[in-house]
Amino acid sequence: MKRWWTLLLAVLLLGGLGLAQRFPVRPVTMIVPWSPGGSTDLTARALAPVLEKTLGAPFQVVNRTGGGGAVGHGAIAQGRPDGYTIGIITLEVILPPWVAQTKIDVEQYTPISLLVLNPVAIVVRKDAPWRTAQELIADVKQNPGKYKASGTAKWGSYDFARLGFLKTIGAKETALPWVPAQGAAAAMQELIAGGVNVAFVSIGEGSALVKSGEARYLAFMTDKRFPSFPDVPTLKELGFDWTFASFLMAAAPKYTLPSVVDVLDKAFAKAVQDPEFVRFMNNANLVINHLDRKASLAFLRERTQAMQQIVKELDLKF
Repeated sequence: MKRWWTLLLAVLLLGGLGLAQRFPVRPVTMIVPWSPGGSTDLTARALAPVLEKTLGAPFQVVNRTGGGGAVGHGAIAQGRPDGYTIGIITLEVILPPWVAQTKIDVEQYTPISLLVLNPVAIVVRKDAPWRTAQELIADVKQNPGKYKASGTAKWGSYDFARLGFLKTIGAKETALPWVPAQGAAAAMQELIAGGVNVAFVSIGEGSALVKSGEARYLAFMTDKRFPSFPDVPTLKELGFDWTFASFLMAAAPKYTLPSVVDVLDKAFAKAVQDPEFVRFMNNANLVINHLDRKASLAFLRERTQAMQQIVKELDLKF
């Protein structure tokens, strides 16, 4: 019996090695849990042709939206662990309220590569009554509940950005109610349409409408001013000690063969340095921040602890 198990193990190991040597031999599906036009979608679609060139197989980007990101994140986690179903996971998978509601957490994935860090901006329409973040803050505190905000799903990454912002300025959660959206692109559309008054989205996700004059940044949740928009202040320099950034990370289902993950890890490392990809991301004001698969796992663990601490500090009940 022992000899039989030894032979079986050898066959499996050789099979896995052979798979890695041939991988990929057919199209790879890259799932995006958010709607078209947001930073996750834009990054995936910019990466796909570069990965195709690197690995010699098509990369098909598929948007699986719904459930505040739960549908797409679930589809990534439930894919076959053969490397042909991967996706872009976001900060949601380590946010305790989101995890508690969806039952989807970081342990259901194999990290491949951290790709992007998305610092958050406070965005308003061009005709908004506030010219500065200080004016918005004063109005929200004087008229709690009058205005609405959006950015993503309830308990999603940008909702966390709002909650921390409100706590930092000394306002209650109800002072600026949240309208859930299926991603930043949808939230920005709602902002321009007048359905909400404030959007909390990444700097890059707001940049197109800001550049076109349809929207304005009031402040960034960063440590330092953002090079592309040097006139926009940070909350810190305005006296509010709150910074926040979401992330985009390529990931595969749990138990995906390490040898296959290694192939993908190296392909993403090469892709994020491609001149065309770098140019696209710079123009979109999306911040490339690459880590390999081992460093990405450590990053997830550190961020998980940080988000748990934020939940404690904000005294969130969910």
